[in-house]
Amino acid sequence: MGIATKKILKNKLYFLILSIVLAAILIRPALLFYTKRESFFNREYHSLYSEFKNAYHTSQYVLKVDPGIIPDQTLETFAGGAFLSGMNPILIVHDQPPMGRYILSLSILIFDNVSTVFVILAALSALGVFLIGRLSLKNSILAMIPLGVFLNEPLFLNTLNNLPLLEPIQLSFIIFSLYFFILGIQSKSNYRKWFVLASIMLGFVISIRFFILGIFLLGTFLFYFLIDKKSRRKFPFFVLTLPLSVIILISSYFKTITSGYSIFHVFGIQKYIYMYHRSELGSPFSFWDLLFFNRWHTWWGDKAIASDIQWVILWPISALVSAGFFIAAFFKKIKMEEVDIIILIWVFMYSMLLSAGNVSVRYFMPLLPFLYILSTKFLLSISMKYKNFIKK
Repeated sequence: MGIATKKILKNKLYFLILSIVLAAILIRPALLFYTKRESFFNREYHSLYSEFKNAYHTSQYVLKVDPGIIPDQTLETFAGGAFLSGMNPILIVHDQPPMGRYILSLSILIFDNVSTVFVILAALSALGVFLIGRLSLKNSILAMIPLGVFLNEPLFLNTLNNLPLLEPIQLSFIIFSLYFFILGIQSKSNYRKWFVLASIMLGFVISIRFFILGIFLLGTFLFYFLIDKKSRRKFPFFVLTLPLSVIILISSYFKTITSGYSIFHVFGIQKYIYMYHRSELGSPFSFWDLLFFNRWHTWWGDKAIASDIQWVILWPISALVSAGFFIAAFFKKIKMEEVDIIILIWVFMYSMLLSAGNVSVRYFMPLLPFLYILSTKFLLSISMKYKNFIKK
C-alpha cells in the first residue's frame, strides 16, 4: 500500500470519526428543534400580530394601573413586528438598542416567524465555538469536546425553549468578534481584514444589547495589546477600525434619525439606557455564589436566595480548572498560547462585569463555552506532560 493511499485512508477515517462525533453531539439540539418545529417554522406571525400588540399596550410597559404582566419574550415578539411596520424604535420601551429587534423583524419578513432566525443564530454560535476551540486545541475532533458540552447544556437547550430573547442573538456576534480578533492577532500580513470584521461584530454587540458588554469586550482586545509587545505594531490599525462599531450602532437608529432626531440624540438614548440599567447594580459579587454554589440572589420581593434547575456542577469545575490553567501558565509550568490568553482575558473581563450587579444564569451564555475550551486545553496539556514524564 503506497504512502498516498495510506494518507487517503487516514483522512477518510478522520472525517468519519469527526462526522460520528458531530452527529452524536447534535442529537439533543436537533431533537429539540424537531419537537418544537411548530414554534420555529410555522408561518403565522402576521395573523397573530394584533394579539401581541394588544398584550403590549395592556402591559406593565404602558399601563401604570392594573397592567397585565408580560414576559420579555412577548415584548420582543411584539417589537419585532412593530419595527417591521416602520415604528420609530424609541416609541416603545427602549431599554436596549434596536438592532436585535430588527433581526427579529428580518426573521418575520422572510419566514413569517419571529423565532426561525434562532436556528441560524444557534448554528453560527456553535460554529464559532468550534472554530475558536480548534484554534486553541489544534484539532477538529478535540474541538468537539467543549462544543458538545456547550450544545448539550440545560442552559443552552432551555434558551432555545424560551424565545425570542436578545441574549442568544447577541451571543453569536460576541463569539465571532473574539474569533476574528484572534485571527487578526495570529495573522502575519492579513490582519487588517480580520480586525475590520472584529470591529463590525463588536458594532453588532453594542447595537443589540446594552453597550457596557461591548466595552468589556473591547477592553479584552485592548488589554491583550497592552501585554503582548509583538502585537503592538497592529494596534494603530485596530484603533482605526473601531469607528465601524459606532457607525453600526448609529445605523441601528436610522428610523429614529429620519424621524427628525439627530445623531447626538442617539448618544443621549445610550445615556438613558445606561441610567435604566444602573438599577441592576445590586448584590455585587453574587455572580460567584450562583456560579459555584447555585445560590441565585433574586432582586425582587423579599430578595430571597433561590436555586436554578439549569445549574450543573460542571460550571464551577470548569471555572476552577480554567483558574488552574492560568496559575500553571503564570508559573511557567504550562505554555499558554495567544488564543488561550485572549480567551482567558475575556473570561476575566466578563466575570468582572457579571460581578457588578444582579445576574441570572441567562447571562452565563457568553462565558461557559470559553470555560469549557480552557478546561479542555488545560486537561489535555496535563495529560501530555504526564505522558512525556512516564516515557522518561
